Amino acid sequence: MLAVTCLLLTCQPGKKQQFPLHPPPRGHSLAFSFFRTINLKNLVLQQVLERKNEVLCVLTQKIVTTQKCVISEHVQIEEKCGGMVGIQTKTVQVSAMEDGNFIRDSNVVLEIPAPTTIAYGVIELYVRADGQFEFCLLQGKHGGFEQQRRRNSVLLYPLSFQEFASWDMPDAGQGLSAQDKPLSVLKQATLLLERNFHPFMELPEQQQTALNDVLQAVLLDEELLVVLEQVCDDILSSLSPSLVTLGELKPSQQHNLTTFLRLAGCSVQGECLGSEDVVNNQKLFSTAYFLVSALAEMPDNAAALLGTCCKLQIIPALCHLLCALSHDGVSDLEDPALAPLKDREKFGIVQRLFAAADINLERMQSSVKAASREDPNVLPLILYISLNGLCALGRAQ
Repeated sequence: MLAVTCLLLTCQPGKKQQFPLHPPPRGHSLAFSFFRTINLKNLVLQQVLERKNEVLCVLTQKIVTTQKCVISEHVQIEEKCGGMVGIQTKTVQVSAMEDGNFIRDSNVVLEIPAPTTIAYGVIELYVRADGQFEFCLLQGKHGGFEQQRRRNSVLLYPLSFQEFASWDMPDAGQGLSAQDKPLSVLKQATLLLERNFHPFMELPEQQQTALNDVLQAVLLDEELLVVLEQVCDDILSSLSPSLVTLGELKPSQQHNLTTFLRLAGCSVQGECLGSEDVVNNQKLFSTAYFLVSALAEMPDNAAALLGTCCKLQIIPALCHLLCALSHDGVSDLEDPALAPLKDREKFGIVQRLFAAADINLERMQSSVKAASREDPNVLPLILYISLNGLCALGRAQ
C-alpha cells in the first residue's frame, strides 16, 4: 500500500530529485494510478528527460536509524618481502570526508545521527510520451521513458553481427573445457570478423586513415568513448542524441565525435548533431557501430591500452598472436609476424591489455603462453573483435 503522499525519485547515482505525485482518491485502488498522468512539462522532469538513462520511481518504504550509530574502520595490509628481508606489516589508515573536512592518516570514526535514512524501497515507473505511466511490478519489467523517434527511421545494413549475440552471455562458454574456454571460440569468429569488417578495407585510403586517426583519439578519452557509443546507439534506435550529454563535452571532444560520425557514414550538419542527421552509408555505420560497442565494453583502462598499441603499430601482431593462441595456447616468438613482441616494454603493455580481458600472458624463452582466468566470461572475444576491427581500419597505415 502506498502512502497518502508519494514521492517520485529520479534514480541517477549521486543525484536525487524528488517532487510530489498526487495520490488516488480515497476508496480507489492503486490501479487507479495507471490512468493518471504526469506533467512532463515540469521543470524537474524536463531535466530528467534530457538524460535518457534516468528512471522515475515511487518511494514505498525507507529504513531510518532510530538512534545514533558510530562506525569506525581500521584496515591492515600485510606485505611479504622475499629473500633475507623477511616479513613486514604495514598499517594503512582509512580516509573519509566528514562535514567538509578530509580525514587522513588517522583512525576514522563516522557518526550517523538519528533519524537518518540509509535505504529506500522503490517501484520503477514506465512513463509514456503522453504522460501516462504504469508501475513496473513484474520481474524483468524496467522503468523509463517512452522515447520519441525521428521521422526518418534508420535501417541498418543487415550484417551477420547477430551471430555473436549467443556468445555475449556469461554462460556462453559452458561445455568448453577450462583450458579451451577463453580462446577456442575465437577460431569460429575469425572468418566472420574478416567479413564483417571488410567495409573498412573498402574505404578510400584517405578516409580510412582519417577514421583510424580520430578513433585513436577516442580510445585515449574514456568519457568521449562512452558518449560516442551512446550517440551511435541513439542513431541506431532512430532517436535524437541527448543535447545535455553532448553539451557537457569539450569543444575538442565534440569535434572528434562529429568527425567520427561523418567519416563513419553519417550526414552531420556542422559541429552539432540535430534531429535531421541521418545515416547515408548504412553498411559502413553498422561496421563502425559494432567496433565502437566492442571497444566500450572493454574494462578498466583497456581502451587506452589499445590506443597505445595503435600508436606502437602492433595491432596486426596482436591479432596474429590471439589467432595463434586459439589453437593450443602457445605461440612461437620466432614467428616474423610477432617480431614487435620481442621488445620487453611493448610486451609488458600487451600483457596488461590481455590481463584486462582475463587472459594471463606469459613470455617464455622463445614462445608466448596464454592461460585463462577462472571465469573469463566473454572478454577474450570482445578483445578479439576490437583488435580485428582496429586492424582492418588501420590497413592503410
